[in-house]
Amino acid sequence: MKGFMYLLEISIALILMLVVLATLSTYSVKESWERSDLIGIGDNIIEIIRYGGIQDILNGDLDVFNVLKPPNVDFGLKVSGISKNNITVGCTDTTSCNYLDSLLTDSYVNNRWISFSVEQFDIVQGVPSDYDAVIFVNFTEYSTHKSKIIDYSNRGGIVLGINASFNNNDDDFRDIFGLDPTGAAAVGTIFNFTWYNPSEDEIEKYFLGLGFDIKTPNVEPAIAIKWGNWNIWEEERKVNITTTNTVGVENKTVDEGIIQDVPEGGSFNLKGPDNKFYTFKVKKIFWDDDLVIIQPINISFVFKDFSETSAVTGKVNIVSYVNDQAAMVSNNTSIWISDFPAGDEHKTLVKAALASRIKEWFLKGPDLTKEYVAVSSFYSLCCDMPETAELTFYLWYKI
Repeated sequence: MKGFMYLLEISIALILMLVVLATLSTYSVKESWERSDLIGIGDNIIEIIRYGGIQDILNGDLDVFNVLKPPNVDFGLKVSGISKNNITVGCTDTTSCNYLDSLLTDSYVNNRWISFSVEQFDIVQGVPSDYDAVIFVNFTEYSTHKSKIIDYSNRGGIVLGINASFNNNDDDFRDIFGLDPTGAAAVGTIFNFTWYNPSEDEIEKYFLGLGFDIKTPNVEPAIAIKWGNWNIWEEERKVNITTTNTVGVENKTVDEGIIQDVPEGGSFNLKGPDNKFYTFKVKKIFWDDDLVIIQPINISFVFKDFSETSAVTGKVNIVSYVNDQAAMVSNNTSIWISDFPAGDEHKTLVKAALASRIKEWFLKGPDLTKEYVAVSSFYSLCCDMPETAELTFYLWYKI
């Protein structure tokens, strides 16, 4: 009898063990099947996008996913490696906010728009984390609020200072932006980008890629043109566009010739302040929007000296004179640019500084509380400048 009971106990134990193993096996197979299924959906989406539609997606049109995925699957989408579509910028007072609104106009690059949203905040309360960047215009309270600015920078926020020379003797200001005094400032000199090396810093790449957006709201019906002013090298030139989608640029020197009837994609030359010729391309014409976009071609693009009287150099000089006197400096996530006169090249520098730094963002935020899979792929964009976008899809079952 005891032997029978012993065998019965062993049998019951074996049955329970088999039930547990069967349960675990069923769960494992189900989980594995779900992961493979979601990965397959992601791979199919990636392949379809590869053959067209990337621009629509980057411009925020995600309807294609509702067609490609089952209704019981949801998704998130992260973009890395290219500038964010809409960059939010904080500013500290009404005057600077209005000024930044005038600088940060929408930019068209590689067949998509980059826009900027400017919002005022109270620095006394700290810098909100939800801003992509903050810009301080002739700000005088760096010492008072240094810890708040550094804290925001340490959280990955971009800090851009547009400051005149009265702050150059402020140790906290110089520490934030990595500035050091240099020799006496050069007078009447020509400044350039220090080097063209996108693997080290992409501000120049984005400067060339974004180009200059010129509004043409003035209409001359008799000759069917719209025209506006292009301020470059501290000189205004009239720019017109015709109904036949050609562009004319006002001649300023005898040897420039008559610059007219340049088609979209065509180029022309202008004489710079150093008496050398520089090439520009008519990147895009938007007749209905009163807009023409002109792109500089030369990586040797020249700036008239807009550096401060109290000359400085920095950790990484972006725009400088040959003696390292800088007009724009990078210090990791903090960028300083000298206060500048009205000019489209300076406006584009500010936009390029932001676009080159804010390059990871969500087109649709994922629900990371779910069991998800992540599938990613790379896409090359063209043709205003080289860009490579990494799209990472997060996929999960809704129930």
